[in-house]
Amino acid sequence: MNTYLNVNATAVTDLTGEAFRSASNRLADRRTWTHLVASAGQDQALLEALIFSGLASYRSSERPFGVVEAFRAKGDLLHLRLESARAVEGLLDLLPYAEKRGTRRGVPGMQAYMIGKQLELTASFGNKIGIRWNVADPKVRIHLQGDEPLAAVLQARHDRAMQERCTPHWVPGKEVAPPRRRPPLSRDVISQHRASAQLASALLRRPRMWTALVGHDGLSVSSTVSEHGLDWTFVRTVGGGVALHDERLVELLQDAITGADLQLLDHACEPKTCTLRFVGYGGRVDGWRGVLTVRTEHGESAAGRSGRALAALGEERSPSRPAHRTSTGSRPEPRRCFVLTSGPSSSEAVHGVAGPAAVRLVTAWAAEGHVAAVLTINDADFDFSWYSSRAWPKASVPGSAGHVMRWNRLRLTPGKGEAWRASLNPGQGFFAVTDDKAIDAALDAARERCSRILVLDQRPSAWEGGITNKGVDGLIFSFGASEYPRRTTTPAWRRAIDGDRGVDLAPEDSAALWRERHLGQHDLSRLPLAGLVLLHNRKQQTLSDAFTEQVEDHLSRYGTPVLGWLPPEPGEARLLHSDATKTALDHMSQEDRAAEVAAASAIGGKLW
Repeated sequence: MNTYLNVNATAVTDLTGEAFRSASNRLADRRTWTHLVASAGQDQALLEALIFSGLASYRSSERPFGVVEAFRAKGDLLHLRLESARAVEGLLDLLPYAEKRGTRRGVPGMQAYMIGKQLELTASFGNKIGIRWNVADPKVRIHLQGDEPLAAVLQARHDRAMQERCTPHWVPGKEVAPPRRRPPLSRDVISQHRASAQLASALLRRPRMWTALVGHDGLSVSSTVSEHGLDWTFVRTVGGGVALHDERLVELLQDAITGADLQLLDHACEPKTCTLRFVGYGGRVDGWRGVLTVRTEHGESAAGRSGRALAALGEERSPSRPAHRTSTGSRPEPRRCFVLTSGPSSSEAVHGVAGPAAVRLVTAWAAEGHVAAVLTINDADFDFSWYSSRAWPKASVPGSAGHVMRWNRLRLTPGKGEAWRASLNPGQGFFAVTDDKAIDAALDAARERCSRILVLDQRPSAWEGGITNKGVDGLIFSFGASEYPRRTTTPAWRRAIDGDRGVDLAPEDSAALWRERHLGQHDLSRLPLAGLVLLHNRKQQTLSDAFTEQVEDHLSRYGTPVLGWLPPEPGEARLLHSDATKTALDHMSQEDRAAEVAAASAIGGKLW
């Protein structure tokens, strides 16, 4: 089996409980492995948040919320396997019904019906936010462990409602008149959970994350309406002899590839409790208006469960407590960092390719066994989140007051290599500026963790030198370029006199013409230029022959050394989106992967 696919599928099964074969088949068709667990759509996340609240009352030390596995996750469908019928019974209390006096209970618009042995829950919430084009209704399909039929459980819920002289409103095909007026917020569960639906959905889709931690003994969850949205609180108990703080939990919740992609807000450790608070990261549009609080306490058990190693954290499997993978080598590699920016513009240049180029280089180096990172420095981190209701939420979601240094795995890597993505953002507020102290601390942290670092300076001052005075080892230009010219033709205005004829170029003439065409508009003499990383803009492949080597020797004499050419990608438009860029650690053919790694290795060999 493909080793890269094996690592990614293992990471998914570790957190979701999905069967390894199922995860492998689903991931094998993806072009990139940037996000391994699918995110729910807007209405799907709302349905999952409501189901999450229904499962919260179920207690199980073995499986939090009674969920054995969450599998076949899509944007509009999720399969959940529950461990017992009792968990399903608590879930069915969400179904809507009307009391004999006409008072409505449950979640309006939710329906339940059987599909074979499985129970399918769906909903039509109304007052949908945003524009929808042929979006399917959300669905969550409930399985029971051992594939036992759930028809009897649903029928029992129906019979109980009839005995209490209530009218079920969850039967598909039965029209129910909408309520005459909107209920107050205290009883409007749909509006409450819509505020932080994506947060709850992300946690529901990763049920085995908690049992992977060392000393796990139990977990309970509750939600509270606040001025900024809906907050979720997890009370986690661990064995008496286990440390309350677990850094693996912080890494899991912040991980963007397999985790919930959260940001740590604050951390308070006391003798009897450890409290972590998280918020959604970046400019979330909707469904992240809430704070996740994880409070860890000692339980009644002496030791709790033994932890499991997680591929999502780069850990190797072992029967003992998991330990982070460490890279070893005969000689430590020098720790250097270079600023990578899009090179000077020209008529044939592809603009904005520095980010994708950095991703491709770092992941290819990780495939070789190096520890590499992309460090992004922004000048501001605005929160573009919004909410439709003017009455609630009334406040902004809490944010960090100072600069935030965020680390995430860029790709999951087999072997000893590691690929990281780090982002330095200023504190919340308009016109925030990344100060020099924060940059110095970020560079020090990057050098401590990684040996190969590429810095993407996205501030307006980047072209004026940016952070080149911060002890970085040089500046690298990355831009689209054509191959070195080997022949020139007569200009059009001279063809009537001289005729149409061509002249072969010597290597030094080709280098001068190429440099003038691509770099002649800018003065590079004041910048500590380490070299050029070039990308083909017409799916060309540079021929590695004596002529090419001589041209690049002359370019190096001119102060613009060419570090190497990255292989062309199928579409140039994809170069503008770094998250969608196919890298050597994604689903690629063996031939393409070998070419990608070889090109990156040649570039890295000239810098380290």
